[in-house]
Parts: sequence; structure tokens; C-alpha cells
Amino acid sequence: MCIRMTVRALGCFAAWAALACWIAVPCQAQLKPELDLKIPPYTPASAVSGSLVVAGSETMRPFTQGWANELGRLYPGVTIKVEGLGSETGPVKLLERKAEIAAMSRRMTTQEIADFMQEFGYEPTEVPVGVDALAVFVHRENPIAGITLQELDAIFCFERRRGIKYPIDSWGLLGLHEDWFDAPIRSYGRDGLSGTAAFFKEQVCDGAELKPGMIKSPGSASVVMDVSKDRLGIGFSGIGYRTSGVRPVPLANAKGGRYVEPTFQTAIDGTYPLRRNFYLYVNKPPKAAPSPLVAEFVKFALSRQGQELVIKTGYFPLTTSEIARLLAFWSVPVNAASAARTPSPRN
Repeated sequence: MCIRMTVRALGCFAAWAALACWIAVPCQAQLKPELDLKIPPYTPASAVSGSLVVAGSETMRPFTQGWANELGRLYPGVTIKVEGLGSETGPVKLLERKAEIAAMSRRMTTQEIADFMQEFGYEPTEVPVGVDALAVFVHRENPIAGITLQELDAIFCFERRRGIKYPIDSWGLLGLHEDWFDAPIRSYGRDGLSGTAAFFKEQVCDGAELKPGMIKSPGSASVVMDVSKDRLGIGFSGIGYRTSGVRPVPLANAKGGRYVEPTFQTAIDGTYPLRRNFYLYVNKPPKAAPSPLVAEFVKFALSRQGQELVIKTGYFPLTTSEIARLLAFWSVPVNAASAARTPSPRN
């Protein structure tokens, strides 16, 4: 199903043609994993109509908007609005009944689920729909070979809970020499509404806050753009936003550990430290069928066409077996006899 993507191969990117490409969509010209042809294609239903709001992740918007566009083409009576203001807005929109689906680049927190249960009396239904290797990017001229999570903590995080006693604020403290030795590190990342920032704080900062001095951006593409313009910059963003002006740094869980590149294979097998799923959260009462339009949106996301859009926007598809299990939950029979074993969804 998959092919290994090396950092060297990932480097074969064309530059984005205009600033709009930086802001709106991730770069397309990268080596992509092959999609398993056992994933079934989407089969249109009959007489689907109505409107739907999908609110949440800015990182996911390129492919959630793509799903909405394709469904709008298939069903002339359907209107789907995609709001990509940040993962933090998704649960709020569900609670306020202003959206039927929350798109999130992280899992809902315990508090968000508790708030939902208090309002509706049941948990939201969680649907993984894609995989990301959250990358740490440096300028393409930066020679650093790898960074540990402890070092990232000392670069980005306010409290340094992973144990390094001093802030890492120059490239010499990461082992670079010559003109890099005394050069300051300038850090870039996402703002407070972002699921990407929340995931980074949880996985790297051990739940602590990011440093006040980090330059915050409302968009994943603009983080990468900032780093590409700053030879001394470092920033975190989804791997799908990589361009020729930056390169992702291999990461290690601890000092002395193996540096792992962010590839499809390392994201799927879990060896890359900052691997995450993308999720849809649906307001679906237990033992009750979802609205036809919500069901078709989820089914399309899990279809061959839907997963192709995930790949096209620079991210990674789910495994065939996980798609089989999810589609079975949504009442679509799938033959998963030959699929690899993966964890079941939480719901």
C-alpha cells in the first residue's frame, strides 16, 4: 500500500508561484504515497439534499473543502460550508448547533467531550480521516542533522518540562559551528485557535505553554513561508505545507535516540515522534442514523476519492483496514480480509 518517502525525495518541490498559494493551499509537488486500490470508491446515494457546515481546522481545510466541492458537484441540491478558523472553534460550533461536523487536527479534549455530553447526553462520534507528520521546519540552508524533543522543548516552550535547564536560543547550542555558532534561533508557530499548536504543546511542551517570544501565525502555510524567508528560523507545521524553501528536521524522542524523518511509513508505523491523525467529530446520537448529508460526507472522506484528496494536499491516507472498520460503522460493507491490523476507532 505504501512507499517510503525520503527527505531527499521530498526535497523535489517546485516553488509556489504566488503568495496566494502560500496562504491558501499546501504545495502539491512532492513524492506521494500510493493509495491502496482495495479502498472502495465512493458510490453516490440517491436524492441527497440540504445544507451542512463543517467547522474547525485550518490545516485540514484544503481537503475538507475539496470533499465539499466534490459532493456539491455530485448533488446539485447540496450546500456545504467549510469554516477553517482553527480546531478550537470546531467543538464550540457543535455545542452552539452552528455546525454538524467539527474538523480537528487533534483529538477532542476530555473537557470538550464533557461539555458536549452535558449539552446532548452522549459523546460525539469520532472519525479519523487522514494522517499527518507534524514537521519541524528549518531554512533549506540550515545544516542541522536532527533535533530531540527535549531540545524542541527548550527552544519553543516556556517551562522546559522535559529537563533541559537553560533555554536553547542560539544554533551553537544545537551543535552548529562557524557562522551558525552565535546565530540566534527565531521560532515560528501557530496561534491559540490552532489544533496544531495544541498538539505541539501536548507532545513537545508536556502540556506547558509556548514561549511568548515565538512568532505566532494564524495559518500553517504562513509559518512555512516565514521560515523560508528567515535563514535562522525554525517552525512547526503540517508536512503537507512543505516547500522548496524549507526542509523538515529528523526528530528523536530522546538524546542518543535515532533521528526519524517525517515520512508516510514513519507516520503510519508510529516511529516518527509527532505523528497525528486528522478527525471529524459528528453529532450523532447513539442508535440513531445521522442525517443523509452528514453520512455521505463521512463516507466520501473515507472513500478512494476522499483519500486521494488527502494525498493530493500533501498528507497521508488511513490504512485500508482502518477505513474498512470505519466504513462498517457507517453501514458500508467492506472486505477487509487482506488489510493490515490497525487500532480500532475510539467510539
